[in-house]
Amino acid sequence: MKITSKEKAAQPHLGSSFNKVWVATIASSLGDGVQLAALPLLAVQLTSDPLLIGAVGAVGTLPWFLLGLPAGALVDRWDRRKVMLRADLFRFAILALLTVAVLTGHANIFLLIVAGFTLGCGDIFFNISAQAILPVVTSGDQALIRANSRISAAEINGEQLAGPPLGGVLFSLSHSLPFLGNAFSFLISAIFVGSLKGDFGNAPATEPTRRNLRAEVAEGLRWLLKNRVLRTLAGTAAIGNLVFTAKMSLLVLLAKQQLGLGDIGYGLLLSSTAVGAFIGSFMASWVSRKIQVGSMRCIGMTVEGLAVVGLGLTGNPWVAGGMMAIIGFSMSIQIVIVGSLRQRLAPAEIRGRVLSASRLISLMGAPFGGVLGGYLAGAISLRTPFIMGGLLMVLVALVSLPALSNRSIASATTEAAEATEEVSVTTSNQGASK
Repeated sequence: MKITSKEKAAQPHLGSSFNKVWVATIASSLGDGVQLAALPLLAVQLTSDPLLIGAVGAVGTLPWFLLGLPAGALVDRWDRRKVMLRADLFRFAILALLTVAVLTGHANIFLLIVAGFTLGCGDIFFNISAQAILPVVTSGDQALIRANSRISAAEINGEQLAGPPLGGVLFSLSHSLPFLGNAFSFLISAIFVGSLKGDFGNAPATEPTRRNLRAEVAEGLRWLLKNRVLRTLAGTAAIGNLVFTAKMSLLVLLAKQQLGLGDIGYGLLLSSTAVGAFIGSFMASWVSRKIQVGSMRCIGMTVEGLAVVGLGLTGNPWVAGGMMAIIGFSMSIQIVIVGSLRQRLAPAEIRGRVLSASRLISLMGAPFGGVLGGYLAGAISLRTPFIMGGLLMVLVALVSLPALSNRSIASATTEAAEATEEVSVTTSNQGASK
C-alpha cells in the first residue's frame, strides 16, 4: 500500500532514544535468529536422542512459566534501562562461555540445555523492560504504534528471515561461530542500551511501606484481570496460541502428506509466514490510522481463522503458501497494534507486571495446542485440527466483540489517560511540598 506524501509527513518522529532501543533490538534479534538455527544443529552433533534434542528447543520458553510474573514485579522495582543492560551482559557472558566450551570440545547436550534455559531467563527481563520502556521513549499513540511496528519488523527479520540462514552458514564454517556472533550481538545491544540518557525507573505517587514480591505480583495480575479490555485480549491471545501451536506441530505432516512437498518445500512454506509477518509489521502503522483497534482485532482474528481453515482444506502448495503468508500478515499487525494498546492501558508504575501477566496468560494455550491437535488428527483426520481451530478463532473473534468494541477500548483508553494525569499531578505536588 503506497503511503502518500501527506501521510508520510504526518508520521511522528521517534527520536534518538527510541533509535538506540531499535538498534539494540536489531542486533540482539539477528543474534537470536542465528542461535535458533545453530542450537539444534549443535545438539544433533552431540546426541541422537530425540527427547534431549527436543528439550534444547523447548527449554527456552520454560522460564516464562516459572519467572514471568516475578520478573515483571522486579522490572517495576528497578530502573528498566539498567535491567536491559544487565540482561544483555548476562547473555553475552553465557554465550561467551558456551563458545569457549565448543572451541575446546567440552560442550555437551546438558550444557546446551542449561545455556538455553539461562538465555531464556535473560530474554524475559530484557523483553519485559523493553516493552515497558517504549511508552517512555516515544510520545503519543501513533508514535508508540510506529515504534512497535519497527521493533516487530526488526525481530521478525532477525529471528525468522535473516538470522536462521546466517546461523546455518556460520555453523557450516565453524561450530563455534554462531555462538560467538550471538555473544557480540548482545554486546552491541548493551552498548546502545547503555547510551540511553535519563532515569527509567518508577516514581510512584506514594512510597510503599513494605515491598513484598508476592503482593506486587498479585497486584499486577489482579489489575489485569479486573480490566475488561486487557483481560479479554489475553484470553483471545491464549486461544490464538492454542490454534497456532496445533497448526505448527502438524504442518510438516500437512506439507508432506497433503501438499506433496519435500524438505525444501516445507522450509519455503514456513518462510512464507515470516514474509507475511514482515510486510504486516510495516503496514501496522498505516492500518492503525484507517481501522480502529476493536474492528482491527475482530477482522484480524477472523481473517487468520479463515486462513487456517483454508490451509487445512487445500491441496495446492501455492494456495497453502498464500494462506501462511496471510496468517503471518494478520498476526503481525495484531501484535503491533494490540501490543501498543496494552502499553497505553497499563499504568506506568505496574506496567512490567501487567505486561508479564498478559504474556503468561497468552502463552497458556500453547502447551495444549500440540497435544490437542495431534489427538484430533489421529482420531478424525489431518484436516480436522486446521478446520476446527480456524472456526474456533472466528467464533472467539465474534464472542469477544462486545468487550473489545471500539467504544469499550476508547473508554478504557480515556480512563487510563486520566489516571496517568492524576498520578503525575499528585507526584508533582508531593515533589513541590518537599
